[in-house]
Amino acid sequence: MPFIILLRLLVFLACLILLPINSSNAENSPATGKDISVKADSINHDQTEDIVTADGNVEVTWEGNRLTAEKASYIRAKGVLIATGNVIMTKGENVLRGSSALFNFQTGQGDVNNATGSIGLSNAMISGSKITRNADGTFKLNGSELTTCNAPTPSWKFGAESLDVNPEGYAIGRNLIFYVKDVPVLYLPWMAFPIVRERKSGLLIPDIGYSKTRGAKINIPFYLVIAPNQDALFNLDIQSKRGVGTGLDYRYARKRGSEGIFGGYLIYDSPQGRWRGQVVQNHKEVHSPDLNLRMNVNLTSDRNFLQDFGELNGEYNRQSSDTTVNALKTWQHYALTANLRYTENYYATTNTETLQTLPEIGLAAVRQQLLSSPFYFDMDATASNFYRETGTTGQRLYVFPRVTAVTGTGKYLHASAYAGMRMQAYNTSNIPAGSNLNSNESLFQPELGATLSSSLSKVYGIQGGNLKKLRHEIIPEISYSYAPERDQSRLPFYDFYDRPLHQNTIYYGVTSLLGGKFEAGSSMEYRDISRLRLLQGYSMEGSRRDLLTMVDDQRPLTDVILESETWLHPQARLTFDARYNVYDNRVSSATPGVELDDKMGNSVAASYRLSRNFVEYFEGRLSTKLLNPWTLGYTARYSFDRSGFLETVYSAEYRHQCWSVNFAYHERPGNHSFNVNFNLAGLTDNSFK
Repeated sequence: MPFIILLRLLVFLACLILLPINSSNAENSPATGKDISVKADSINHDQTEDIVTADGNVEVTWEGNRLTAEKASYIRAKGVLIATGNVIMTKGENVLRGSSALFNFQTGQGDVNNATGSIGLSNAMISGSKITRNADGTFKLNGSELTTCNAPTPSWKFGAESLDVNPEGYAIGRNLIFYVKDVPVLYLPWMAFPIVRERKSGLLIPDIGYSKTRGAKINIPFYLVIAPNQDALFNLDIQSKRGVGTGLDYRYARKRGSEGIFGGYLIYDSPQGRWRGQVVQNHKEVHSPDLNLRMNVNLTSDRNFLQDFGELNGEYNRQSSDTTVNALKTWQHYALTANLRYTENYYATTNTETLQTLPEIGLAAVRQQLLSSPFYFDMDATASNFYRETGTTGQRLYVFPRVTAVTGTGKYLHASAYAGMRMQAYNTSNIPAGSNLNSNESLFQPELGATLSSSLSKVYGIQGGNLKKLRHEIIPEISYSYAPERDQSRLPFYDFYDRPLHQNTIYYGVTSLLGGKFEAGSSMEYRDISRLRLLQGYSMEGSRRDLLTMVDDQRPLTDVILESETWLHPQARLTFDARYNVYDNRVSSATPGVELDDKMGNSVAASYRLSRNFVEYFEGRLSTKLLNPWTLGYTARYSFDRSGFLETVYSAEYRHQCWSVNFAYHERPGNHSFNVNFNLAGLTDNSFK
């Protein structure tokens, strides 16, 4: 919300200095009473007029306020205090100075001449040839100036011929001039802005920039408070090459933690001669602790909208957008879900063949013990309706109940085995001519599996440094899964649930966990140091669905899979996932990454992604405050398979004591753009954006 510092200063004047009080006593040095105390080098009390006159090092205190001056007179009967000569009023770190002041504590009126006010924590300064407090609590400032910069030569300031202020609403200025140093750069004949502590509607400082495809652009935001639990941000987006767009971001909060955001953007694209836009919504409705609804809407007017107008990193080349609605009802051992999913596939020529799930009902039974036996039951079940404009559609019922036996032989050995039955039934429509599909078909496929694991650990005492103890745990594991082969040629294919695998596979692996006990000041903390998992499988028959592996299904050995995560330091993390083809003696996929963050504004992250014959790219991110007052940032994504950068972003922020400016330059294939945003400390708040 804009002008929050001016708010605090004026509320300070209204509530801390000029509030009426009932004063009844003032005695000779020191003069004390129930509500007011007067101290000075000399104090005279006119008994007839009941006037207390103080001279020399005058100090008046009341209700946490302190006033010092060279001279002061207090007319007790009228509740009027007159102070002259270097008048200084303080409460806490807030200070108001003037050449003279007059306060009427009974009516609430007051004047401060040649006044300058400041709030210590914010460094905000406001001055006026005269500050008048009216009986109704409003203010009038004549010849006023406002800044949050250090005096006497501020980097910027606002000057106003007059300023009428309602501490509970708006300040209205007339003949305002914005100065950089002492140079006037902007004149406004009239301006109203909010000053209350609560959120208040008002204009925010515009963003300006340039894009190769959109031309020069300026974004003018307006913040609107609708209710204590609702607000909105409106944007007027002017683009020289595309036209004028309007944007909306609406936020709301409801009872029991329900909340949501609704946003939209609409522009008449001049070169294409048509309206284009986007609608986005995220909603969470909590009806009770065990019943909630979530909705995510992502809709665009056309398939190229995000490519032309997308602002966020990776948004312009998004492959698809999903609109989903999900309802969840839970009990102690069961969960019921209802889902809708509408997908826009931007990589397809049209969206007519894109599969939509409208709707899907699911029931899950959480693992629960059967009586007092070592057997446990769980189940997954869904009923789905699949739709698309062109192609096979229909309904599917999927049920997969399982019974698991869990046992252990002592401290170091854990075993479990399960048996289940996949049951699928279909009602298929729009079957292509010459297809093997049947309109009504079903599939029954049993599945068996077992897991055997152990846990071996040891704690080592460490001498020296912050690390006091080291705990190493090794978890060897072997698992087996079996499912017989079934004819699936007459089944439609909607997703991988429609193609349960014939498998007879053993997986074996080992996990290594390393943790430490560290001294942190006067206390101890436990922290993970590394996690490493090595895994491989052997397929005696059947097939596998390893999406990242390049191993031929006819070869029994799977890729060797390595997953690792290492904390080199609490602020440094190294990750590495890789799959190695033992037949071709080469890496099938790899995703190493490193993250460093000193929690002081300096961070670096880098990651590499390789999936052989599919994709290979590098992504890096850097941010630093080492060149204070500059904060510099760099982000890049480079595609090796395309031999070029997917996106590069350069950013810089220059932060002064009382202002800052942000620059951002984006390079994308076929487009480049930059944005500039200017902020005045204490007077602007763009956090909503």
